[in-house]
Parts: sequence; C-alpha cells; structure tokens
Amino acid sequence: MNIQEALSEKFLQEWIKQEYRKKEKIADLKKRFQSNTPFPHLELHHFFNEQKLRKVLQSLEKEEFLEKESDLFKFMQTHDFATSSTQELVEFKEFISSKSFLVYMEEITGIKLKDGSIDISASLYQNTDYLLPHDDQREGRKIAFMIYLSNLEAQDGGKLILYKTKGSIPREEEKAITPQFNSFVFFKVTNKSFHEVEEVLVNKQRITIGGWLHGAYHKSHLQEKRQY
Repeated sequence: MNIQEALSEKFLQEWIKQEYRKKEKIADLKKRFQSNTPFPHLELHHFFNEQKLRKVLQSLEKEEFLEKESDLFKFMQTHDFATSSTQELVEFKEFISSKSFLVYMEEITGIKLKDGSIDISASLYQNTDYLLPHDDQREGRKIAFMIYLSNLEAQDGGKLILYKTKGSIPREEEKAITPQFNSFVFFKVTNKSFHEVEEVLVNKQRITIGGWLHGAYHKSHLQEKRQY
C-alpha cells in the first residue's frame, strides 16, 4: 500500500481530520519531523475526529487503572487495549495498528514499521505523579506516541519535557509540551530520545493514550516498559 492508497482508506478518513490528509500538509510534516530538535518529533493539534475521540475518552471510564510506582515514576495505567472488551477502545487500536495508518506514519517519519505491531494503553497522572527522564529504548520500538485527552495549563505541571543530550546522557531541557485535548505527539525512539513527564502540581487529571509503533527488531539496551 502506498500513501495515496492509504489516504483513500475509510479508517484514515474517519479518524484523521482532513487538514492532515492533504498532500501538501503531509510533505510539510515530513520536513518538520526531521528538522525538529532535540530529536525528530511532531506535536499536532486538533488531529483526530473530535467526536470519535470523545467517545474513546468516555469509554476509559469502564477500564481499570492500575497503580505504577517506583523511584522513577508514579502514575496509573490501563492494560493494553488488546485485552479490552470496550468497543471504542478495540476500534481505536484497530485504527492505530491498521496498514493505512502505519503507511501514513511511515510517509511522515521515513521509518519502516512492522504491520500491526503496537503497544497501546491509557495513563492517568494526578497531583504529585511524575515520570523521570528516560530514552524509551526497547527492542522493536521505533516511534513513541501520545494522544492527549485532557487540558492542562503550563503552571499545572505534567508537561512532556524533551532533553538535549551530551553523548547519550540528558543534559538540558529543550522543549516542553503542555497536554491539550486532541493533540497527537510522537517522536523517533533512539538512544538520544530522553524525555520525562514533569510532576503534576494541581488537582487535575492528565489523561493520555500512548504507546509504541514497532519496526524490525534490533539490539538495544532494555528498559522496563513505561507509559507517558
């Protein structure tokens, strides 16, 4: 399947807003992804069909969120959507893992992806929750993605921080992304893709769907699986 065939698929037309399905827009996104620093990434606002995304958010009320806590992180997370019995979540995973969406992402990122191979779940950060800097490397992971389902202000905390590195060590914050409903953020996973979720400072919920798109397996240092 090529990009023109992918754009004609029902899944893309139903889920992705028309603005982001235009040839000129895709060409622009491809340039921006590669040129963005401190590592290739994009932050796209109002990306999905809002009505469908709100149904996904409502469906999360039926899911169990489990506590995740260590010295490195504190938040709550669902099981992978593959185990969900909720129609909206099953459909959303089918869309994210569809050939048409993977071809769309390959066109923007230039990264070859493995058909149907993704991890996807939801996370919930509340007051005092956080995730310390890490690079996300684990075998097979090529692209990390986040879909924000809540709105925060910069002063609320909970921003996604992208780090400059020296060698393969995070040294300096370069970019801070404040969660906004229906924003789609993704980045290339490398040994320099250090990022964190800063501590939430207020009594607000930071709700995110996220995970990884996979490619060919390669040797890399393994880290405990985490969610943003």
